[in-house]
Amino acid sequence: MRAQRSIFVLLVLILLWLPVFSHAQSQLWSGIIAPARGIDWTQAGAVPGSPGSLPDASWPQCGSTLSAGTYSGSAISATLKGCPANTYYQLGPGTFNINGTISMPGGGGGGRVALRGSGATVTVLEFGAGGLSGCNGTASAICISGDGAYPGGNAPAYNWTAGYSQGATQITLSSVSGIVVNQTMLVLNQCDTGFSGTGCTTGASVDNGNYFVCSTLYNPSNGQGCGANGPDTGAWRSNDFQQEIVQVTAINQGGCGSTCVTISHPLFHPNWASGQAPQAVLIQPALQDGVENMTIDGVSSTNNQTAVGMQDAWECWVSGVTMSNFYEFAVYGMAVAHITVQNSYAYHSNGHPDAYGVRFTVGDSDLFQNNIIQQWKNSFACDGPCVGEVIAYNFSVDQIVPGPSDQMWGSYWTHSAGDNFMLREGDAGNQAQDDNVHGTHLNQTSLRNFFWGFESCINGTTGGSNCGSNTVKDQSSTAFVESSGVRYANNVGNVLGTPGFTTTYQTAAPFSAYAAWNIGGGNGGMGLPTDPLVGSTMLRWGNWDTVNAATLFCTAPKAPIAACPEDDRGDTAPVYPGLSNPSTTIPASFYLNSKPSWWPTAVPYPPIGPDVSGGNVGQCSGTIDTTAQAGLPATSKSQCPAGALNPAWAGHVNANPAMNCYLTLGGLPDGTGSILAFDPIACYGDPPLPPAPPTALSAVVE
Repeated sequence: MRAQRSIFVLLVLILLWLPVFSHAQSQLWSGIIAPARGIDWTQAGAVPGSPGSLPDASWPQCGSTLSAGTYSGSAISATLKGCPANTYYQLGPGTFNINGTISMPGGGGGGRVALRGSGATVTVLEFGAGGLSGCNGTASAICISGDGAYPGGNAPAYNWTAGYSQGATQITLSSVSGIVVNQTMLVLNQCDTGFSGTGCTTGASVDNGNYFVCSTLYNPSNGQGCGANGPDTGAWRSNDFQQEIVQVTAINQGGCGSTCVTISHPLFHPNWASGQAPQAVLIQPALQDGVENMTIDGVSSTNNQTAVGMQDAWECWVSGVTMSNFYEFAVYGMAVAHITVQNSYAYHSNGHPDAYGVRFTVGDSDLFQNNIIQQWKNSFACDGPCVGEVIAYNFSVDQIVPGPSDQMWGSYWTHSAGDNFMLREGDAGNQAQDDNVHGTHLNQTSLRNFFWGFESCINGTTGGSNCGSNTVKDQSSTAFVESSGVRYANNVGNVLGTPGFTTTYQTAAPFSAYAAWNIGGGNGGMGLPTDPLVGSTMLRWGNWDTVNAATLFCTAPKAPIAACPEDDRGDTAPVYPGLSNPSTTIPASFYLNSKPSWWPTAVPYPPIGPDVSGGNVGQCSGTIDTTAQAGLPATSKSQCPAGALNPAWAGHVNANPAMNCYLTLGGLPDGTGSILAFDPIACYGDPPLPPAPPTALSAVVE
């Protein structure tokens, strides 16, 4: 194995360490992860460089405030279309009964309008049981859509002829016709590993033992492919699941050429290559449309699939919104970039077998921050190629499914080939999983998360996540799953497992239970084997787990990285400069330069990690899967029916702001119960937007 791996290591050293470029210098993760394995996550969200800020903070109001009443979605849509750019349309307090979809301005570079309620507990939009229009195929209450050209083959696609280096900010195309500077989005894509040709149909999916981009079903007869299922959605061509979305900011800048374009972020991937037929697909998106400060209710109708749908959208947002009782998704996005979903509450999916709180298909540099997700099968999942996403400081509870099952569904998933370079930070939920269902995942990073790897079998959600005749959730109940095909992951400073339930440190058995880690597990039913490269290319540093009841810096606290076993240091790279120093500390964040202004005073920052002490999260007492709430994390004994909250997780966990908000509002540790009176201002202290400017003022000039 060592002899074979030496060749592998040499190849990866050449691939991952030769290009050293400016965008990888002086990052918040510098010295902790290798330069080519991370990106600049501070640029995620609707205001790149200021995660959590919104474009409309100083926009004026469009027209008069709309009073509560009964309206057609088309009438409100027409009013929004008539609003000038860079304005917001105000909905007053009360209940709005809406018939049909509200469509935000968009298409061909339109947009820059916000639909603003008077508060999540004050303005309530109720949508009838039918009549919603499709927004990328989902019946959405509110739709934000650009030209609708991706996917479907209706957009221009140009060959990408030069400028492939990781970190490049200028690329050359075969044409620039139709490109509008500071408007047009490019979906950059190339054939998966082993494929070539205009349609990416020439070749086969053969693991190169290296940077393996694969979306095809595994074939045990020849060892080709990688997935337990076929390709996911979101491809432009067959077998082209490596994608990035950028905006064109200049043409021929600095005299680089008449078809040379400057792009909005440096190239993330290190393996763009002319031999894999790279292309750029043109999209004219909706720009800077937002939905904020309201409740959107789907009235428990299975006809109402999605609260907010987005397609072909750039720098749009959902902020301070309660989304309740929709059939499939709270927020759905297709071909979206720099989207912000924050300070919001998604409550209860209506029985769809594959319901996601937030689901993106083809995304880039989106920010999913500070949200509560209660009673959805998955809280956040990329079900198509996503890159550069930041999933941070969210709280997820009660991963319900339509029928009883002993399988635990995870909170935070990647579910498709091309889900790469994503950051999970400060989240709390039962599990993170980079799966092998639809292909491989590369360069995933997780920092300071709390994944407890357990869900109660007696939480009693009607038709939901109770276990039926089973007495325990004993499938997939592992805290952190890095399945086969996951390469170059960085996992730093996480807290994993549940005392009294998690009994195994690490396993590779598919769908295993009771473990802190599943590393490299395949799928026995498909003949998909265990992948040893998952562990040998992974960096694990400073994670605490309940089995060892200790923080593992390899073999000893603060051990030099050179002394680590290879599956803790990632032997595809030389010694990381920071980790070679025994005094290394783990940064508070990989995307926030400092504690954000919305952070509640009562919540320590950072809230989670091996260097955190005196945390306020303990464990409800009682017999797991027998006593209600037993074994689950909580912050007060009043949340535990048995009346006791035991110290747990060595004090390394405080409730993050979203979890703190949920429990303060009376949410139960197992996620059962009715909707909470969610108010982001009350929860987080600062309003998501400044108050509207005063009117009818006069001034006296002396």
